[in-house]
Amino acid sequence: MPPIVCIVGRPGTGKTTLITALIPELTRRGYRVASIKHSSHGFNLDEEGKDSWHYAQAGSECIVLSSPQKIVVTQHTDHDHSPAELVRFIPVDFDIILAEGYKKSAEPKIEVHRREIGEPVCGPLGTFALVTDEHFAFDVPQFAHSDVSGIADLIEHTFLAGRNDEEAHVFVDGTPVGLTTFVQTILSRTIGGMVASLKGVKKPATITVAIRKRRL
Repeated sequence: MPPIVCIVGRPGTGKTTLITALIPELTRRGYRVASIKHSSHGFNLDEEGKDSWHYAQAGSECIVLSSPQKIVVTQHTDHDHSPAELVRFIPVDFDIILAEGYKKSAEPKIEVHRREIGEPVCGPLGTFALVTDEHFAFDVPQFAHSDVSGIADLIEHTFLAGRNDEEAHVFVDGTPVGLTTFVQTILSRTIGGMVASLKGVKKPATITVAIRKRRL
């Protein structure tokens, strides 16, 4: 699945500002960027009285809002999803995912710090870089807030260089399953060969297969 980089830090340090600067920089380099925003307080796109609100009140657990410009999917869930679990909602042709928040997740993290906000944590699992306006004795690369190009260089070198041309991803009941490069290649070529033999299929770039066992 696409690599996920979490941008973490205290409120007011500039996490959103950094992400909105990295997106066009990575896009300029030819990468497709997806983003995830974590909200621990919840949110609601179903305004009372709107059709989608009525659908939800009637018991629909998944609602799709569609227009010529965008698609929004809302779905009830029973837990706070990790970035890895959310990847299945993102099309597979994205190269990287930038997530704001998730400091307790297992994904690699860049921490953003400002002197006036307080000391950086620089301790969440997987922190590999610090964006700061002062220097610290941490054994990770440190960047100024304005050094968007340098931060993008680190992301590109660490997560995007040398990725396989063929990738396969498997989710079981919404949970991603780790696959070795060998298994990914076998799955990609086996399923790709079967699909390519089907009538009307011409050199597919992405193939999505879903298998559901109905509950008894």
